[in-house]
Amino acid sequence: MNLSKLKMLFFILPFLLSASCVHEELETKPEQMTIYFQFEYVNHAWTYQHQGFIIDQAGKVYDYEQPENWDWPEDNQINRQNFESNLSQAEARLSLLDESDIRTAGILALQARHGELTQPNLVMADAGAEVYAVYVAEKDSPTLTRYLLQQRGDLYQKNTSSASDQLTQWLIGIRGEEGYGGEHF
Repeated sequence: MNLSKLKMLFFILPFLLSASCVHEELETKPEQMTIYFQFEYVNHAWTYQHQGFIIDQAGKVYDYEQPENWDWPEDNQINRQNFESNLSQAEARLSLLDESDIRTAGILALQARHGELTQPNLVMADAGAEVYAVYVAEKDSPTLTRYLLQQRGDLYQKNTSSASDQLTQWLIGIRGEEGYGGEHF
């Protein structure tokens, strides 16, 4: 009987250890991180268009349209100083988002980091890209990492995390319109 219990322990132990690692990873609190939420539309067809908004952890929404000298992430990384330069080109809205909504979104952003991306699906031409994303970093890190939630337009691609879907719907609500539909995922 002891041998069967020992076998059972060896069988279950790897699952318990892996589950504890996942739980530990999700123990990070949004307050320990820097998190930004972004909607962005970019189109290079016919005439250049670039507009969107960024939301910070205080609930401030910053709108931008046709910003000059925009710093783009490289390999989904952007220097904090460059990101803040982008933010300085945006205009803050007068209203703040609800603190509890921002706290919930922060938790979802930390969960969405672990989602896998679907294969890109070419759907249109000349439609541009609507991008929903989060930027996350440790408070003292000089670099923010961009995590794609969804991209719609010429290419469709999405993060498979359910947290990503919830954040995308939240950002669409703040945007005030859906834009390109989600039927091509």
